[in-house]
Amino acid sequence: MATQRAVVPTQLAVGIGLIAISVMLAMGAYRFPPEMGFVILPAYVYPYVVAAFLGGVGLLLSYQAFSGGFRELSNDETGTVPGGKAGAAWVTAGLVGVAVLINLIGFVLAAGLLFACSARGFGSRHPVRDLAIGIALTLPIYWLFNAGLGVSLPPLINVWI
Repeated sequence: MATQRAVVPTQLAVGIGLIAISVMLAMGAYRFPPEMGFVILPAYVYPYVVAAFLGGVGLLLSYQAFSGGFRELSNDETGTVPGGKAGAAWVTAGLVGVAVLINLIGFVLAAGLLFACSARGFGSRHPVRDLAIGIALTLPIYWLFNAGLGVSLPPLINVWI
């Protein structure tokens, strides 16, 4: 006999909320004039990509909420965030670090540091790996903004390093 899985309403609300945000983004992108663009692609392309991604994540989360709840989510009844107060302190330190260091060490290293601090705040114990992942995720964003959108970000890596 198969066990019936209950719908988790709060988790379903998260999925539906992401779908609603993606629809609003797509509607906003539709209103961009076609001739308005940046260096490589028209301006409306980027919000459509983000809207599609958020919509896809929202659909997957909604499916999981309908089929028994989010996967890999702890059943801890305390409702605490992973890492607790120490985790919040790590994430806050990463945000402050970016604000202080972005012009000193460059956009990519500062964002990589933010990723590593945030990962630590959520329980990771691999700071070098997390920093490398943060840098790897930030490089395409840096190039997309500079080359694709023509938006000038702080330097990739500051010249004195």
